[in-house]
Amino acid sequence: MKLKTTIFSVTLCFLFLLTAFRSAAHDIYFCGEKIPLTPRVADKLMDIIRKQIKYNVVSHLKQKDNYYIKTIELILKKTGLPDDFKYLAIVESGLRNVQSPVGAAGYWQIMPGTAKDLNLVINGEVDERNDIYASTIAACNLLYNYFKEIKKNHKVSSWVLTAAAYNYGSGNMKKVINTQGNDYFKMNLNKETSEYVYKIIAVKELFEYPELYLKDFGYNVFNTKATAKLKNEKDDVDKSDFDAISIKVDDKNENRTTKDTKSFTPVKNSNVKSEGYVFAYITGDYPNFKDSSEIKITLKDPLRIENSLKNRGKIITGIGWKIDDKIFVDFGYGKKLIIIDHQNKKHDGIAEAALKDKHEIALKVTEFYN
Repeated sequence: MKLKTTIFSVTLCFLFLLTAFRSAAHDIYFCGEKIPLTPRVADKLMDIIRKQIKYNVVSHLKQKDNYYIKTIELILKKTGLPDDFKYLAIVESGLRNVQSPVGAAGYWQIMPGTAKDLNLVINGEVDERNDIYASTIAACNLLYNYFKEIKKNHKVSSWVLTAAAYNYGSGNMKKVINTQGNDYFKMNLNKETSEYVYKIIAVKELFEYPELYLKDFGYNVFNTKATAKLKNEKDDVDKSDFDAISIKVDDKNENRTTKDTKSFTPVKNSNVKSEGYVFAYITGDYPNFKDSSEIKITLKDPLRIENSLKNRGKIITGIGWKIDDKIFVDFGYGKKLIIIDHQNKKHDGIAEAALKDKHEIALKVTEFYN
């Protein structure tokens, strides 16, 4: 009996590792930096992805065209910082005005002393940490200053280490890098910081490529009723509000902190070797579509992927999931092959009504650098 129990436990462990590797089969990047998916990293990342789902933060935010996400995206773009840092704010606060027991507050969970250093107003009447606009610009300044400090002190340009420093503090990260090297994924850190970047990456993956992970959960974690909009939440962002941003971050002034910000000089670290688009059409009708159902498509163009060629007329099959009233399909190639809206070229699925025979769709084919 004991032997059977042991075999069963080992089998479960093996299956879990297979699950982790299946989800990690595609390349994962954060701010343009490729994540080293060693067995330990892949296992830990998948475990944290599972934990993040339980908190329901991602599904809650993904169901709405969130004003706060849009605001952060626009400011990151204007300042030139990587767009992926919006996921850091989600991990910090779930995009809510919350205060921690130690005094950190707002969307970016900034401490009072740090807020004052960043010229944010805090008094009996105003706390600009709770202002999405002012606090995001301040966070951009802080992140960039950390990036420059790490680059200056350790001769490495790393947004991964920058994100870790946001949680652990610049001084603490300096000590760790000096003693343990500059690979975050090999560092021996406290539990919170050791999981911090993993959490950001997990949220990013679930936001951007949910269909690649749902099969591993066995159910559609996003299949919940949309919640009512937050009070005072706007439907859209007035882009003219962002014309006044004038942060200028450059090598000459590494520690600059100002609420008046103008075009950071972005650090580019592209991981894409080439991209292309292939047209296809739905094969068969799916009037009673259910999550995890197979969807067949027929190629209208040749598809070159993973050193193989699939000719025009070839039928390929994927697993479909319904998210935000759109159908996302996993074809088994990870991020290398995804369904997109052929008009705006966005990876936002296709309408359920499009699941009918001969309906034309578009596929995006991406080749990544190794």
